[in-house]
Amino acid sequence: MRIASLFGRDPAGGLPALFQGRRISYSFNTRAAIRQACDLLGLQSGDEVLAPAFNCGSELDPLLHAGLTVVLYPVDRQTHVDIAAIEAGITSRTRAIYLIHYFGFLQPATASLRALCDARGLFLIEDCALSLLSGANPANGSAGDISLFCFYKFFPVIGGGALVINNSRITSEPRFDKRPSFRITGKALLRASIDMALGAERRHALMRRLRPGRPAPVAPPVTGANSHPDMPSDYYFDDRLLNTRINSLTAHQIPTFDISGAIAIRRSNYLTYLAAFADRPGITPLFQNLPDETCPLSMPILVEN
Repeated sequence: MRIASLFGRDPAGGLPALFQGRRISYSFNTRAAIRQACDLLGLQSGDEVLAPAFNCGSELDPLLHAGLTVVLYPVDRQTHVDIAAIEAGITSRTRAIYLIHYFGFLQPATASLRALCDARGLFLIEDCALSLLSGANPANGSAGDISLFCFYKFFPVIGGGALVINNSRITSEPRFDKRPSFRITGKALLRASIDMALGAERRHALMRRLRPGRPAPVAPPVTGANSHPDMPSDYYFDDRLLNTRINSLTAHQIPTFDISGAIAIRRSNYLTYLAAFADRPGITPLFQNLPDETCPLSMPILVEN
């Protein structure tokens, strides 16, 4: 990242230009946006939300924090959701369906899922954290009653998320009116700096050595989940993030980024990897093609065993 980009302006308007004319609010991170989405939709403790079984946990913990019951639905090997399986999981307590677009590749069944929600009187929460720059218009995310975005997965910022209301019947406005504490912002900056220097895996290993006696947080039970190793402690929803707005440094940076340039570079990188893996035995790209409107987050591969 050029230092000048911290103080300049992209002629096209950077990230905010992608959301022009939409009901957007900026949050400290996507988890804060997910938590507030629960309140905006009027979801109550005990309500069910159907969510994909393929997840990293951090997107589900804000739902659990709101007192919701999370019921998992299957995702196939191509990361596609099965509308019939989702419909079969709907009960009288179901109030919303949570949809994730993985690795920058948009779900092909999005329109069908929107139609199912309309037919059954359910809300659709659309998680675009991994697909910020994909779609006919980047930052597409228009199928959900509420759509959620993440900036730091695509750009060099410490945090930064967005909540977009697409349903005009939602009359309440988001309340991201709390300034992030210096401790939270400083921790995010330190973590990003260490990740840049060492990598995330080495950071986790280092923290385990520095805090060998610290017990791991215990996750609330999720219906349908098997017993697996716990996720990192910083994946959990932090109470201090309630109603917390985007930090000022990130807010200043996001108008500076070259969106079209970022999309072009990511697509070029993906095609380079696709060609490199073509003759490698035991390695299969998860997505063999790169659709015109896709901006990949990363290069997912399948390996033998």
